[in-house]
Amino acid sequence: MKKSVKFSFIFGSLFFVSFSLQAKCSDEARAGVNWTGCDKSNLDLSGVNLQSAVLRRVNFSNSNLSKARLQAADLTFANLENTKFIAARMEQARLNNSKIINADFSQAVLEEARFSRATIKQANFTASRLNKTDFYEVKVEDGVFENAQLEKANFSRANLVSANFKNVSAKDAIFSQANLEGAKFNGANLKAAKFVEASLLSAQFNKSNLSQASIQGAEIDGANFDGANLSSTIWVKYKRCRNGSVGFCK
Repeated sequence: MKKSVKFSFIFGSLFFVSFSLQAKCSDEARAGVNWTGCDKSNLDLSGVNLQSAVLRRVNFSNSNLSKARLQAADLTFANLENTKFIAARMEQARLNNSKIINADFSQAVLEEARFSRATIKQANFTASRLNKTDFYEVKVEDGVFENAQLEKANFSRANLVSANFKNVSAKDAIFSQANLEGAKFNGANLKAAKFVEASLLSAQFNKSNLSQASIQGAEIDGANFDGANLSSTIWVKYKRCRNGSVGFCK
């Protein structure tokens, strides 16, 4: 009799847990919702409020979250393939280890968000706000950051081959030990940015502002600094460029 009661209790508990897990995926979008592991693909979620939501391992592929409110949301390990976050509010959101392919973050506010160790392919961050955002050890292919705000952003040890950083504002940003081979920084404001021991092979810095920046220990073969402001820049071999240096370090 006791065994039968015990079995019924365990079965009932498992049924309740299973039901609860299924039920949370059908919960409506709201602040703090827990959609862990849910399939939310091919949905129009534009403008929804998902502040502080738990969205770990969620599949948002082909969904539209443009203008959504995702401040402090947890999207760790999320599938964000062909996902739209145009003009979304995502301050302090966590996207660590997420899979981001052909996603659109243009004009999104992502200040202090975390992308560390994420895989990012063909993503669009045009004109987005990424101040103090963490991209530590991200792997980016064909990333577009043109006209974005990247002040104090951290790209340490990131793979950013051929990334487009044209006209960004990236004062005090950190690109140390990053692979920036063929990256484009034309017209960028990189004042006091750090490129210590970074690979800058064939990178383009035409007409950029590198004043007070540091590229000590970096590889710069084939890099183009035509018209770049190099006032007080710390050059490859720890030499400080003279004030007024333009195009090459005096």
